[in-house]
Formats: sequence, structure tokens, C-alpha cells
Amino acid sequence: MSFQFDHFAAAVRAGGEISARDTLALRQWAWGDGVLSQRDAQALFELNTHAQSKDPEWVKFFTEALCDYVIDGTEPKGYVSEADALWVIEEIDKDGHVESVAELELLVKLAEKAVDLPNVLKFYALEQIEKIIVSGEGPTRETAVTPRTVTADEALLLRRLIFAAGSHGPVIVSREEADLLFRIKDACLSSENAPAWEKLFVQGVANHLQGFSAYTPLTRERAEQLEGFMRNSAPSIGRFFARMGQLDLKAGFAEIFRSQDLPRDYDADVEEAEEITRPEKGWLDARIAERAGVDRYEQALLDFLSA
Repeated sequence: MSFQFDHFAAAVRAGGEISARDTLALRQWAWGDGVLSQRDAQALFELNTHAQSKDPEWVKFFTEALCDYVIDGTEPKGYVSEADALWVIEEIDKDGHVESVAELELLVKLAEKAVDLPNVLKFYALEQIEKIIVSGEGPTRETAVTPRTVTADEALLLRRLIFAAGSHGPVIVSREEADLLFRIKDACLSSENAPAWEKLFVQGVANHLQGFSAYTPLTRERAEQLEGFMRNSAPSIGRFFARMGQLDLKAGFAEIFRSQDLPRDYDADVEEAEEITRPEKGWLDARIAERAGVDRYEQALLDFLSA
């Protein structure tokens, strides 16, 4: 008997569950023709909301399917458009907050898999995790509500999100992300936080002050321009390579792709990044001065920087 999605969705809306067998059938349904439409993607959000219980495989399928739709569903592939970012936020925020592990994992996975993520989605994702930590309520808290405490799961989610490729940049922490780490630190200062939290705070803020990356991803707009150029110029490029066959290829390519800039001294760039500038020191001093004295997290950070 073939899988009837409409019948299955009606059963879930009536209080049904999603089993491992159902998830397998949904995989075959979602990628049966290789394309997931917006209607299909929205239906997955509805299933996630209404199902009374879900097999663990559901979270993996849900995030994979929606990442494929949002990141690779439109050109240029690999990017999340502003419209799709707002659509994801609208779907998750219908009840005012992230209500499931699947939705939280989707936000993090989008940042990890996309070349770049619109700021509105980056900051929304960070805000949701901060809300869970401060309130003590959310999908990362199974039973006891302990506000103003960072659990090991939440520290890991924050680490994945802050250091994701689609965030500020691969392994680079932005000022907004560093400010977030300080806010959470101040809110949870007197709590028994997971050991991973202190490590994340120190490494995240230190990375903001001293991190260096030579990689800057193309913006979505620039990638779209380049793809359009390649599509419109295909015949010309073909003729170009045909002419190249008659030339000295080694010399020709060397000339065409010869850099006009002097080669970078990456060692010097790294050393320069490690030097904390006056504006950076001013920012750090101001953050530390917000509370009386230096707390243990700040001391750990200062010790790390001095070393």
C-alpha cells in the first residue's frame, strides 16, 4: 500500500505520532521527485507541531529536508535568502518561541550548512537559545526548570551556532556574539553551569579579540551575479577555451589569473590580529566594569589572553 501523505497528516493533526517507519515513508515522499515545494516544507512544520510523539529519526529528517529546501531550493544554491529566512522565523514563531528540539536543531543546521545566513536569522537563532537559558524553559529542558543556568546541551548548541560557517564567518566570533556571551555569563553568574560553558565563554570572547581568518565568503548577491554571468556567457566561454587550445596554455593561464596584488604575509596577519587594539581593549574594559570586581569567568578570560 502506497504512502498517502494527506491521510497521514490528518491522523497526526488528530493527535497521532510519528514512528520510525513513518519517517522512512516521509523520506521517500519528500525526495520521490527530487524536489520539495514550499507547501511540502510547510506541511513538515505542521507535522512537527501536531505530533504527540516523534521517533528520534524524525529530527534528522526534518532538519535535512528543510535545509535542502531553504539552502538549495533557489539560486544561488548554498545561500539562504532574506525571504526564506523570514519564512523560517514565521513558521517557528507561530507560538512565540522554539517549541521543539527539531526546530532548534534546524536553526543551528542552517547556520552550519549555509555559505552565509541573513543577519535576521542569525540573531533570531541566538536569541532563542539565550531565552531558553535565562528562563529555564524550552526543548533543551526535559523536566526541571532551572532558570539562569547553562546546560551542557545549550553550551554545545551555542558553540555550534557561534562558530558555524554561515554565522559571522567560519571560526570567527562577531561583536554581537561576544556581547551575547557576556550577557549570558552575567545572567548565569551564580549558577552551577556546565563546565563546557566557561570554556566556550573564554574561547569565544578571545576569538573575537584575537581571531583571524583569511576566508571571506561571497555574499548571496555576488554569488547570484556570478552565476547569472556564467549562464549568459556560456557560448562566449566555449569560444574562449577553443581559442586557448591554440596558445601556450601554461603561459596563457598564468597571465590571465596572475594576481595584481602582492602576496599576503599570513603570519604577519595572524600576529596583527592577536594584538588587542585600543577599541577592543576599551570594549573589554567596559564589559568587565559593568559588574563590581572581576568574576571567575572574566579572570579565566584575562588569564587566557595574557598567556
